[in-house]
Order: sequence, then structure tokens, then C-alpha cells
Amino acid sequence: MKTILEPVELRRIENISGDEPDDVFVCCGSPEERCLGSVRRLAPDYESRAVFLIRYTDHRSSQREKNIDEMKEKLDKVGELFEFVIDEDKPIPVINEIARELYRRIDSCEAPRVSIDISTIIKWHFLIMMKALDVRGICDKIRFLYTEPKDYITDLFQPLSFGIHRIFPVPTYSGKYDLSKDILLVLLLGYEGDRALALFEEMDPTECLLFIGKPAYHDEWEGRTEIMNSGIINIVGESKIVHIDSRNPVRVYERLKSTLRSPQYSKYNHIISPLGTKPQTLGLYQYLSSNPRDTVLIYGSPLRHNEPFYSEGIGRSWLLPYAQPQGADKDESNQSLL
Repeated sequence: MKTILEPVELRRIENISGDEPDDVFVCCGSPEERCLGSVRRLAPDYESRAVFLIRYTDHRSSQREKNIDEMKEKLDKVGELFEFVIDEDKPIPVINEIARELYRRIDSCEAPRVSIDISTIIKWHFLIMMKALDVRGICDKIRFLYTEPKDYITDLFQPLSFGIHRIFPVPTYSGKYDLSKDILLVLLLGYEGDRALALFEEMDPTECLLFIGKPAYHDEWEGRTEIMNSGIINIVGESKIVHIDSRNPVRVYERLKSTLRSPQYSKYNHIISPLGTKPQTLGLYQYLSSNPRDTVLIYGSPLRHNEPFYSEGIGRSWLLPYAQPQGADKDESNQSLL
């Protein structure tokens, strides 16, 4: 598959290799309409030998079921459809099943053709999935697709979620921790200011960096992240804001690497939490797969989601660049989970 350095907008999604069907197409059902983005933009003659549809057991939603029904109707015509139902709190068994089945289907292929739509996969689940695929040497063979939201249902600056139910280390990313070092908390911020502030208060770090996407997806969205995270910005200070690309995972990786490995910050233990965009999460994985020292990944599950503030509509769809870090030592400390 041809390497790209910038996201490419896709108005229509074709087979990766012309007339040849893809081997596997993966997508995820959600209450958000944008989960339909890549499915609706599939070319009329698009085919895949297998289609993996991910869905969740928790937070039952009539809108999600409606979206999934449409996805199944369209995907049934694309290829053999398999549903994978993930327990939101205990995702590893099914994620392992997905990775094993995907690997089985491409193991004998000289040039595997795999597409994964990451638009609405839960971020920490996606990071575990990436590790499971990377262990099997698959990540650099994947076409990553992403659909933006068109907008949000309300124009009021309300958070996407409220409070923190629990804070936990993301499985397979426990990393190494030097007890002699102070803590640097690294937050990739989005529209969930309550979660960011709760993470900061719980971790009580020595230092904190706030990564904010710039430019925003749309000009009229500029400044939203700052407003929604005004609480933590007022505590930490604007000088701790680092601007990071919103859409290009490769640039996100490069920015994280240049900032966190600088002498100013490399002296700390790094505790990182992804609250930003899904392309930023893919870039974060690229950084984590380079095995930075003394780095732990955490996640804070919200008390509840702000359902009236879910995104609305289907925005632009993108092919995202992905570059496997070169020369990184493989971290085998957590592979027994996979």
C-alpha cells in the first residue's frame, strides 16, 4: 500500500488494489451518525472478503441500533459479515478474537488489504487493538479511515461527558515507572473538560502539559477546546499549552516525540491520557510503539455521557497516514495479555 504523509479526503472509498476485493473491512456501530460515514461512501462495486462489525454491550441506544441496522444492510452486500460484541469494561477477550481472526485471514497473503474505520471505536479499546495487531505485525498493512462529525447538536459549550467514574491504567500500556522521578501529566485535550480536570486533581502531578489540536477541523470550531478546558488551563497556565495537529497522526507522533524527549521533560515519569481526536490517538499509538521510557497510559471513564451533545451529521472522511516508528525495540512486557 502506498505511503502517504498527509491525510487524504475520500469522497468515495474504493478497493485498495483496483479490481481485487479487500481482505477485511472493520468498522464500529455507534449512536453517532458519523459511524455510517465510510459505509455510505463505499464505492458501488466495493468488496471485502470479510467484514467485521464491532458493537458494544453497554449504553443501549435506539439511535445506535438504527445506525447498526443500516450498516448491516449495506455491509451484507460487501462481503461475509461477522459481528463482534465488546463488553466496554472488559474488552480484551473480544479484541484478541478480532486480531486473531484478522491475522488468520491475511497470514498467507503477499499484500494484505485491510481497512479499519476508527471513527467511533472507544479510544482505549482502539489502543489495545493496535497493540494486538502490532504484536502480529499487521499495523503497517492497514488502511486507516476516519470520518469527522459535521458538528455537535448543541451550540452551547457543554462537555461531552460529566465527571469521572474511575481512573485506570490502560491494559498492555502499564510501562515502566521510575519511583525516583517526579510526574509529568500529559493530556491530549478534547471537549471533555470535566474529565481532564478530574484526572489532573487525581494524579496531582509535578508538571502538566496540555496538548490542544490546532487548527481545528473547522474554522468556526477554533477556540472551543480552550473554552471547554478553561478550568484546567486556569490552574496549569496557558504556558503549558502545546499545539498539536488535529488530523495528521504522523505529525502528532513527531510533536509528542520532540516535546516529551526534550531535556526539559524527559527527566519525568510520563503519565499520558488521550482525550482528543481519534487521529491524535493513532498518532499517540505511533509514539507509544517507539517504547518511550518511564511512560504509563491512563484513562478516566466518565460518570455519564452528555447524550444531547453527541455529534451530529457526517463530516468529511479521510485516509490517515501511518508510519511505523523505525528502530524501536518491541515491548514484550504486556504481550501475555494478547
